Amino acid sequence: MKADGAVTAGFLLAGALLMSACGVGAGPAVGAAGGSAFSPEPTVGGYEGWWNSTPVSGDTSGLPKETVAVRTDTGEVVDASTRDENGRAAAVDPDDVEYSVVVNPAWPQKSVVIIDTETDEVIGSFRVDSSGTPLR
Repeated sequence: MKADGAVTAGFLLAGALLMSACGVGAGPAVGAAGGSAFSPEPTVGGYEGWWNSTPVSGDTSGLPKETVAVRTDTGEVVDASTRDENGRAAAVDPDDVEYSVVVNPAWPQKSVVIIDTETDEVIGSFRVDSSGTPLR
């Protein structure tokens, strides 16, 4: 009977280990405070710069109300941001911004241009690789 008990204990241990491994990578871990300690989804997306920041001071004078980021090699709007009535900037889906891109041949090649949609001015630009990752 001792052998039967050892086999049963082995099966129980193997089952417990197998069950504990099922949760690995299945979702966010919960920290001691009950909050998420890890999030598999990125919390920030798109391009970030002065044009879509929210100043700590709250003074948004001179900052654009809405911007789009346009790939100069395709003319595609790949990122957008807008400010709420309190001046807080937030990323928005580029499809939710009503802006028609008019490609300008003077734009830098292999870059992203940031356009203030209210004035139609290019207020910034930076070079990107073929995947859209900014080059330093």
